[in-house]
Order: sequence, then structure tokens, then C-alpha cells
Amino acid sequence: MKFPIISLFREPLFLFLVVGALLFGLYNLVSNRSQESGEVLRIQVTAAVIDQLRAGWERQMGRPPWPEELQGLTDNFIREEVLVREALALGLDRDDTVVRRRLVQKMHFLVEDLALLNKPTEADLRDYFERRPELYRLPPRISFTHIYFSRDRRGDAAESDAEGVLTQLVAADQSPILYPELGDPIMLPLDYSLRSPQAVSQLFGRSFTDELFDLPPANWEGPVVSSYGLHLVRVQERIESGLPELVEVREQVLQDLVAARRREAKARAYAVLRNRYEIELTEDAAAAGLELSWLGVGK
Repeated sequence: MKFPIISLFREPLFLFLVVGALLFGLYNLVSNRSQESGEVLRIQVTAAVIDQLRAGWERQMGRPPWPEELQGLTDNFIREEVLVREALALGLDRDDTVVRRRLVQKMHFLVEDLALLNKPTEADLRDYFERRPELYRLPPRISFTHIYFSRDRRGDAAESDAEGVLTQLVAADQSPILYPELGDPIMLPLDYSLRSPQAVSQLFGRSFTDELFDLPPANWEGPVVSSYGLHLVRVQERIESGLPELVEVREQVLQDLVAARRREAKARAYAVLRNRYEIELTEDAAAAGLELSWLGVGK
């Protein structure tokens, strides 16, 4: 059994009449508002607007617009400005999460741009760098070579085999070209240059890394256990943690300083704007357990 009302909504003519009625009501609402206010609305098409339209076309098309194309761009600008103003006047932006978020984002961009009008100087960079040394302290780094012994291949003999090879290396100072032949194949490289604890740990695990950074340089040591198996290790170089020169981390300091200034500018701007508003907590909100102190204002 079909319901007449549901069938009616499926009729194209009925939908056309509904949409037409909505548009007619909207037109009357706008017309009445304009007539009652008697306000003369003006849209200025300035040379700056024309330059912006022309520049946008050139970026997209790779050439200046022809006269008729520029006229079309101008017509589109006027059309968009009219519709946007009327939409705002009708409150169509209200209760629209996407529009609200976009407006907040544009306010943030505006404040951030104002914050960057004064470009950071070298003195600014050095001051920021010297006040936050721990942000730029380099971790310890290590260069090492290893020989791998697989438990899967050798079973219980893996540890004794590794100790036997270690004895040979210590006694004979084996040439590096033979290192791969003394152990088992592994997908990882055998030589590493100036790796941080984090980088080593990502490959071999935390336990291996902790033991590796405690080993003395120049000698073969081990076996050291990793997540793969057993390793004989020779530390070639170890550099302790230290603070770099500003020139070595200048770009990172610049990025951090700019980001900090943007955050500070947004916080200051919001504080100024917030003071212009009186926050009122309605009875139903208070009944729900909300307090003004949560909103950053006093009662």
C-alpha cells in the first residue's frame, strides 16, 4: 500500500513548486528588509580588486586575462560579494560548523600575519636559542661495526660461536673486509656512522642500545644481545651529548621562534577581544553543572 503523501514528495512538479516557494519567500524577505531599512548598499570595485583578480588569473592560466575575461572575473566578484553579504544578513552563517571554523581559522591567520610583520633578527634568534638550550642539545652519537650471530641458525651454539670469533678478533686484529664472513647474514648494514640512541634503538632495541653506548671504543666487545640475536661490536667513535653552535641549528631556531610568536600573538589578541564580551551563564547551563570559572571568567 502506497501512502499518498510519500508519493507526492516523489513528484518532480511538487518538488519544483516547493523549491520555488522557498526562493520566493527568501526573495520577499530580502526585499522587505532592504526596503524597510532604506539603506543604500554599495560594493566598491577598486584598482586593488582588479589587480587581485588579474593576478589570480595569471597564476592559474599562466597569462594575463583578455579584456572580456577580466570583465567576467569582475562580474563574478560582484555576484559573489552580493550573495555573501545577503547570506550574512540572513544569518545563514549561524549554526554552521564549517563556516564557524573557517572564520576562526581566518582570524588566526590574520593575527599570525600581523605578528610576523617584524622579521626576527639575529639577536632575536640568539636570545631565543640561549634561553632554551635543552631544546637544541644534540644527543650522544656513536659509530660502530657489528658481526651478527643468528640463534635460529646456530641454536644453543650461537653464544659459544660468538665468543670464539671474539677471541680470534682480539688476538689477530682481523681485517674489516672479512667481518661479514665471520658471522651470519642479516638484512641490516654492518657499519653505522654517528647514530643517536634513538636511531640505534629503532633498529636493534633498547637493551642493545644501552649496552652499546657503555662500551669502550676501538676494541671488539660482546656478545651483545639484540632483538635479532647476538652481535660482536666494535665502537669506532662516540661523541657525547652537547650544545651545538647557533649556525648549526639556525633554521630550526627560526622556525621555533616564529611559531612561538604566532602562539603569543594569538593569545594576546584573543585576550583583548575576549575582554570586549560579557559572558552570561544561563540557568539551564548552570543546572547542567557548568561554572563560569571553567570559562576563564569570574562570576
